[in-house]
Amino acid sequence: MKPHPAVLQACLLFRGRSVEEIEALLQKMIYTVSEYPKKAVILAEGDTADRLGIVLSGRVEVQKNHPTGSGVTIAHLNQGQTIGEAVLFRRNNSVPATATAADPCTIMFIGKQELLRMFTADTDMLTRFIENLSERLVLVNRKIEMLSAGPLRRRIVDFLLEQAELQSSDQIRLPFSRKEWAEHLNTARPSLSREMGILRDQGWIQFKGREIALLDMLQMKDYIHSVEAAPGDNR
Repeated sequence: MKPHPAVLQACLLFRGRSVEEIEALLQKMIYTVSEYPKKAVILAEGDTADRLGIVLSGRVEVQKNHPTGSGVTIAHLNQGQTIGEAVLFRRNNSVPATATAADPCTIMFIGKQELLRMFTADTDMLTRFIENLSERLVLVNRKIEMLSAGPLRRRIVDFLLEQAELQSSDQIRLPFSRKEWAEHLNTARPSLSREMGILRDQGWIQFKGREIALLDMLQMKDYIHSVEAAPGDNR
């Protein structure tokens, strides 16, 4: 199966390239494309990271598992985003977390040696790869900040305000299910539902399914500032 060049334009490695330029690159590249049904494991924790994955379609969930059997969702990856780049060139290049198909998905894989060949021939692509690593580091830092942000309500409001900024609207759509959102926030779904109900009753939000309307972003921002000023508050 051959990836569509227009899809690859969403990937940072190929960003700024025309469809014709990507088509020419594909003719010279060595790669594979694999399809995965929902819930199939794409990369398992402990596997050797010897290739870069690019999501061509569907959605991928990355989760860090604990010996107790519980796990924390680290990221949800959509079309154009990459898998495995953070550890690909480490000396100990074992996969640190499990990547699973959240929906039926198609993944393009490029081997480590092929990537090195491409970087040698195309320094612009190497620059984009480094930019991609930097973006991923920022996402990890945001995740750490969110998980250490204190009370659940604060984490929920933080997330909603961030999504409003990303989607440039006070009418947002969750990028994943309520269950996945709870995992993303490292909480139980009933706890998330309870806090969402409180925010609705306060007149800050309205929601139906994945659609959430932020009715009072000023109050939400004031709440964040008040929690930051009083870190002992567990609301």
